[in-house]
Amino acid sequence: MKRVVDLEWYDDPRAFESDAQGFLASNALRANVISSMLVRLLAGEQVVAKTAPTPYWFAVQRDASGAPDGLAMRSGDWPPYLLDVRPDAARRLAGDVLARGERPGGANGTLASAQAFCERLIEEIGGAVHVERATRLFQVTHLVPPTGVPGEGRLARADEVDFCTDWFLAFHDEVGEAPTASREEQCAEYRAIVADRTAQDCLWLWEDDGRVVSLAGARPAAFGFARIGPVYTPPENRGHGFAAAVTCLAALTIQGRDATPCLFTDLANPTSNGVYQRIGFEPVEDTVNLRIGAP
Repeated sequence: MKRVVDLEWYDDPRAFESDAQGFLASNALRANVISSMLVRLLAGEQVVAKTAPTPYWFAVQRDASGAPDGLAMRSGDWPPYLLDVRPDAARRLAGDVLARGERPGGANGTLASAQAFCERLIEEIGGAVHVERATRLFQVTHLVPPTGVPGEGRLARADEVDFCTDWFLAFHDEVGEAPTASREEQCAEYRAIVADRTAQDCLWLWEDDGRVVSLAGARPAAFGFARIGPVYTPPENRGHGFAAAVTCLAALTIQGRDATPCLFTDLANPTSNGVYQRIGFEPVEDTVNLRIGAP
């Protein structure tokens, strides 16, 4: 009888890549949240604020043969992300996280995994599990560029990093995804991300009459998929098709780089879900963001 190896922790991204690459490759789209973080770390990006108490970690779940069949990760103050981690293993993972001195405020990923993880957390820290956001993963099947949208798109420039950082922060404030770090730490983290995206030609702006009206970013491709986000249009510029146009520009550019565009949506926002489906994004899988709050 073969021994079951439940979970193995990794603080070294190269060791994690070596052990998990088979699972990442065979689940390239569904595992993009984890693989894109891995790609950033391997490229030397600053993925979290330098003052974050927990820079990052990965975990691999193995089946009875020893092959990886589930993954988890955490970066900085963000909630852990669990993909296909069995509920019993998710509970053990939560216990290990607590033993490391971490106190995450929830978990994201596949529902059963995130739910079991959070249920173990509240046994220790109290509270109740709430669905913060139900999300859906999409990928492009056939792009349909919007018509009649005024203006034109372009890549962001290095001298626009500060401006784009403000919009990244505005997006995360609006959707309620800001981490528990201080505002100063958030600004530093997002500025580093924006600077990297700009240098990588992975940040697009839409201009109308010489004025920037919408923004779309993307992570570098990982195992053939590049995830778009954030997509942000200030409230005063909405309703003109700018978000669809800049997202389509990003997707077309990604396709030109021999990768497949994908993105996550908030299922509670029918407007954005409709926009992306109209330009050729098709649903793949539902995931969830769970948070721990008052009972």
